[in-house]
Amino acid sequence: MKTPDPFEPRPPRDARPHGRRLMWRLVVLGVALGLILLGLWSLYSPATWRAGNGVFLARDLAIGGFLVLALAVSRLSLRSMAGQLGLWLAILLLIVAGYSYREELGGVAGRIAANLMPARGTAIDAHSIAFPAASDGQYRIDATVDGIAVRFLLDTGASGLVLNRRDAERLGFDLSELSFTQMFDTANGRTRGAPVTLSEVRIGPIVVDHVAASVNEGELGESLLGMRFLERLAEVNIRNGVLTIRQE
Repeated sequence: MKTPDPFEPRPPRDARPHGRRLMWRLVVLGVALGLILLGLWSLYSPATWRAGNGVFLARDLAIGGFLVLALAVSRLSLRSMAGQLGLWLAILLLIVAGYSYREELGGVAGRIAANLMPARGTAIDAHSIAFPAASDGQYRIDATVDGIAVRFLLDTGASGLVLNRRDAERLGFDLSELSFTQMFDTANGRTRGAPVTLSEVRIGPIVVDHVAASVNEGELGESLLGMRFLERLAEVNIRNGVLTIRQE
Protein backbone atom coordinates (compact mmCIF):
# COMPACT_ATOMS: atom_id res chain seq x y z
CA MET A 1 0.00 0.00 0.00
CA LYS A 2 1.32 3.39 -0.98
CA THR A 3 2.15 5.70 1.89
CA PRO A 4 0.64 9.15 1.36
CA ASP A 5 3.18 11.85 0.74
CA PRO A 6 2.64 14.68 3.28
CA PHE A 7 4.15 17.17 0.83
CA GLU A 8 1.90 16.16 -2.03
CA PRO A 9 -0.69 18.93 -2.65
CA ARG A 10 -4.21 17.91 -1.78
CA PRO A 11 -7.05 18.52 -4.21
CA PRO A 12 -8.86 21.81 -3.41
CA ARG A 13 -11.98 21.52 -1.35
CA ASP A 14 -15.18 22.96 -2.61
CA ALA A 15 -15.47 26.40 -0.98
CA ARG A 16 -19.24 26.33 -1.25
CA PRO A 17 -21.39 24.23 1.07
CA HIS A 18 -22.91 21.06 -0.37
CA GLY A 19 -26.61 20.73 -1.15
CA ARG A 20 -27.93 19.63 2.22
CA ARG A 21 -25.73 22.00 4.17
CA LEU A 22 -26.66 24.87 1.86
CA MET A 23 -30.35 24.13 2.30
CA TRP A 24 -29.95 24.07 6.09
CA ARG A 25 -28.15 27.39 6.11
CA LEU A 26 -30.83 28.91 3.87
CA VAL A 27 -33.54 27.72 6.25
CA VAL A 28 -31.78 29.10 9.34
CA LEU A 29 -31.02 32.46 7.73
CA GLY A 30 -34.53 32.66 6.26
CA VAL A 31 -36.01 32.14 9.71
CA ALA A 32 -33.69 34.84 11.08
CA LEU A 33 -34.81 37.24 8.36
CA GLY A 34 -38.45 36.42 9.09
CA LEU A 35 -37.96 37.16 12.78
CA ILE A 36 -36.37 40.50 11.92
CA LEU A 37 -39.29 41.40 9.65
CA LEU A 38 -41.74 40.32 12.37
CA GLY A 39 -39.94 42.58 14.84
CA LEU A 40 -40.09 45.51 12.42
CA TRP A 41 -43.79 44.82 11.85
CA SER A 42 -44.43 45.07 15.59
CA LEU A 43 -42.35 48.24 15.94
CA TYR A 44 -44.13 50.29 13.30
CA SER A 45 -47.77 51.28 13.00
CA PRO A 46 -49.99 49.63 10.33
CA ALA A 47 -49.89 52.88 8.35
CA THR A 48 -46.24 52.17 7.61
CA TRP A 49 -47.15 49.05 5.65
CA ARG A 50 -49.90 50.50 3.46
CA ALA A 51 -49.93 50.09 -0.28
CA GLY A 52 -48.10 53.36 -0.77
CA ASN A 53 -45.01 51.85 0.83
CA GLY A 54 -45.17 48.58 -1.09
CA VAL A 55 -42.27 49.54 -3.35
CA PHE A 56 -40.01 50.21 -0.39
CA LEU A 57 -41.09 46.98 1.30
CA ALA A 58 -40.36 44.98 -1.87
CA ARG A 59 -36.98 46.65 -2.18
CA ASP A 60 -36.07 45.82 1.41
CA LEU A 61 -37.24 42.21 1.00
CA ALA A 62 -35.13 41.86 -2.16
CA ILE A 63 -32.09 43.23 -0.36
CA GLY A 64 -32.74 40.94 2.60
CA GLY A 65 -33.13 37.90 0.33
CA PHE A 66 -29.89 38.69 -1.45
CA LEU A 67 -28.05 39.01 1.86
CA VAL A 68 -29.48 35.70 3.08
CA LEU A 69 -28.36 33.94 -0.11
CA ALA A 70 -24.92 35.53 0.01
CA LEU A 71 -24.43 34.50 3.62
CA ALA A 72 -25.71 30.99 2.96
CA VAL A 73 -23.07 30.26 0.30
CA SER A 74 -20.26 31.99 2.20
CA ARG A 75 -17.52 30.22 4.15
CA LEU A 76 -18.63 31.72 7.45
CA SER A 77 -20.00 29.38 10.07
CA LEU A 78 -23.53 29.87 11.34
CA ARG A 79 -22.12 30.96 14.70
CA SER A 80 -20.00 33.68 13.07
CA MET A 81 -22.90 34.84 10.94
CA ALA A 82 -25.19 34.92 13.97
CA GLY A 83 -22.72 37.13 15.80
CA GLN A 84 -22.41 39.55 12.89
CA LEU A 85 -26.17 39.64 12.27
CA GLY A 86 -26.77 40.25 15.96
CA LEU A 87 -24.29 43.13 15.97
CA TRP A 88 -25.85 44.80 12.92
CA LEU A 89 -29.35 44.24 14.28
CA ALA A 90 -28.37 45.88 17.57
CA ILE A 91 -26.93 48.87 15.68
CA LEU A 92 -30.13 49.12 13.60
CA LEU A 93 -32.31 49.02 16.72
CA LEU A 94 -30.20 51.75 18.36
CA ILE A 95 -30.60 53.94 15.28
CA VAL A 96 -34.36 53.37 15.17
CA ALA A 97 -34.72 54.00 18.92
CA GLY A 98 -32.57 57.13 18.73
CA TYR A 99 -34.65 58.52 15.89
CA SER A 100 -37.95 57.62 17.57
CA TYR A 101 -36.97 59.31 20.84
CA ARG A 102 -34.90 62.12 19.36
CA GLU A 103 -36.92 64.86 21.06
CA GLU A 104 -36.68 63.25 24.51
CA LEU A 105 -32.96 62.54 24.04
CA GLY A 106 -32.43 66.12 22.89
CA GLY A 107 -34.05 67.40 26.08
CA VAL A 108 -31.89 65.12 28.24
CA ALA A 109 -28.75 66.21 26.38
CA GLY A 110 -29.74 69.85 26.85
CA ARG A 111 -30.16 69.40 30.61
CA ILE A 112 -26.84 67.58 30.91
CA ALA A 113 -25.08 70.32 28.95
CA ALA A 114 -26.74 72.97 31.12
CA ASN A 115 -25.42 71.32 34.28
CA LEU A 116 -21.93 70.89 32.86
CA MET A 117 -21.88 74.38 31.30
CA PRO A 118 -24.39 76.42 33.32
CA ALA A 119 -23.60 79.67 31.49
CA ARG A 120 -25.10 78.26 28.29
CA GLY A 121 -28.55 77.95 29.83
CA THR A 122 -31.54 75.90 28.71
CA ALA A 123 -34.26 77.43 26.56
CA ILE A 124 -37.69 76.84 28.11
CA ASP A 125 -39.76 78.21 25.24
CA ALA A 126 -39.60 80.88 22.56
CA HIS A 127 -39.37 83.66 25.16
CA SER A 128 -37.67 82.15 28.23
CA ILE A 129 -34.34 80.66 29.22
CA ALA A 130 -33.03 79.25 32.51
CA PHE A 131 -29.52 79.23 33.99
CA PRO A 132 -28.44 77.04 36.92
CA ALA A 133 -26.07 78.55 39.44
CA ALA A 134 -22.37 77.88 38.97
CA SER A 135 -20.30 76.05 41.58
CA ASP A 136 -19.58 79.36 43.36
CA GLY A 137 -23.29 80.19 43.58
CA GLN A 138 -23.08 82.95 40.96
CA TYR A 139 -25.08 83.12 37.74
CA ARG A 140 -23.13 83.48 34.53
CA ILE A 141 -24.82 84.05 31.21
CA ASP A 142 -23.43 83.40 27.76
CA ALA A 143 -24.76 86.07 25.40
CA THR A 144 -24.08 87.28 21.90
CA VAL A 145 -23.40 91.01 21.67
CA ASP A 146 -23.45 92.38 18.13
CA GLY A 147 -22.49 88.93 16.87
CA ILE A 148 -19.65 88.42 19.40
CA ALA A 149 -19.88 85.87 22.23
CA VAL A 150 -19.59 87.51 25.65
CA ARG A 151 -20.00 85.91 29.08
CA PHE A 152 -21.68 88.06 31.73
CA LEU A 153 -21.89 87.76 35.48
CA LEU A 154 -25.34 88.57 36.84
CA ASP A 155 -24.94 91.47 39.28
CA THR A 156 -28.11 93.04 40.62
CA GLY A 157 -25.93 95.60 42.37
CA ALA A 158 -24.66 96.95 39.05
CA SER A 159 -26.63 99.83 37.57
CA GLY A 160 -26.58 98.46 34.03
CA LEU A 161 -24.65 96.41 31.55
CA VAL A 162 -20.94 96.89 32.17
CA LEU A 163 -18.18 95.67 29.83
CA ASN A 164 -14.66 95.05 31.00
CA ARG A 165 -11.82 96.36 28.85
CA ARG A 166 -11.10 92.99 27.23
CA ASP A 167 -14.67 92.41 26.07
CA ALA A 168 -15.01 96.01 24.92
CA GLU A 169 -11.97 95.63 22.67
CA ARG A 170 -13.35 92.34 21.32
CA LEU A 171 -16.53 94.20 20.39
CA GLY A 172 -14.49 96.71 18.40
CA PHE A 173 -14.36 99.67 20.79
CA ASP A 174 -11.17 101.75 20.73
CA LEU A 175 -10.53 102.47 24.42
CA SER A 176 -8.35 105.46 23.59
CA GLU A 177 -11.31 107.16 21.89
CA LEU A 178 -13.88 106.56 24.64
CA SER A 179 -14.91 109.28 27.08
CA PHE A 180 -14.75 107.96 30.63
CA THR A 181 -17.18 110.45 32.12
CA GLN A 182 -19.17 108.15 34.41
CA MET A 183 -18.22 107.45 38.03
CA PHE A 184 -18.92 104.13 39.73
CA ASP A 185 -18.44 102.99 43.32
CA THR A 186 -17.37 99.36 43.42
CA ALA A 187 -16.06 96.93 46.03
CA ASN A 188 -12.56 97.85 44.87
CA GLY A 189 -13.17 101.58 45.13
CA ARG A 190 -14.29 104.27 42.73
CA THR A 191 -13.74 103.79 39.02
CA ARG A 192 -14.77 105.47 35.80
CA GLY A 193 -16.86 104.24 32.92
CA ALA A 194 -17.44 105.26 29.31
CA PRO A 195 -21.02 105.19 27.94
CA VAL A 196 -21.55 103.11 24.80
CA THR A 197 -24.54 101.68 22.94
CA LEU A 198 -24.84 98.06 21.85
CA SER A 199 -26.98 97.31 18.83
CA GLU A 200 -28.16 93.91 20.04
CA VAL A 201 -27.78 91.63 23.03
CA ARG A 202 -29.01 88.09 22.42
CA ILE A 203 -29.44 85.55 25.24
CA GLY A 204 -30.83 82.33 23.82
CA PRO A 205 -34.29 83.18 22.47
CA ILE A 206 -34.22 86.64 24.08
CA VAL A 207 -33.15 89.60 21.94
CA VAL A 208 -32.83 93.14 23.27
CA ASP A 209 -32.01 95.99 20.88
CA HIS A 210 -30.24 99.31 21.48
CA VAL A 211 -28.80 98.52 24.89
CA ALA A 212 -27.11 101.30 26.85
CA ALA A 213 -23.88 100.03 28.42
CA SER A 214 -20.65 101.22 30.00
CA VAL A 215 -17.03 100.26 29.51
CA ASN A 216 -15.26 99.96 32.85
CA GLU A 217 -11.87 101.69 32.96
CA GLY A 218 -10.58 99.60 35.85
CA GLU A 219 -9.51 95.96 36.05
CA LEU A 220 -12.94 94.35 35.99
CA GLY A 221 -12.61 90.58 35.84
CA GLU A 222 -15.98 89.83 34.24
CA SER A 223 -18.48 91.88 32.31
CA LEU A 224 -21.63 92.49 34.34
CA LEU A 225 -25.34 92.21 33.60
CA GLY A 226 -27.04 94.74 35.84
CA MET A 227 -30.44 96.15 36.67
CA ARG A 228 -31.09 98.45 33.73
CA PHE A 229 -30.81 95.52 31.36
CA LEU A 230 -32.90 93.25 33.58
CA GLU A 231 -35.63 95.89 33.81
CA ARG A 232 -36.19 95.57 30.08
CA LEU A 233 -37.23 91.93 30.54
CA ALA A 234 -40.72 90.76 31.44
CA GLU A 235 -39.57 88.47 34.25
CA VAL A 236 -36.42 87.73 36.23
CA ASN A 237 -36.84 84.93 38.75
CA ILE A 238 -34.37 83.05 40.94
CA ARG A 239 -35.70 79.94 42.60
CA ASN A 240 -34.06 76.76 43.88
CA GLY A 241 -30.71 77.70 42.39
CA VAL A 242 -32.08 78.46 38.91
CA LEU A 243 -32.26 81.86 37.25
CA THR A 244 -35.11 82.22 34.78
CA ILE A 245 -35.47 85.25 32.51
CA ARG A 246 -38.35 85.89 30.13
CA GLN A 247 -39.13 88.40 27.43
CA GLU A 248 -42.61 89.38 26.30
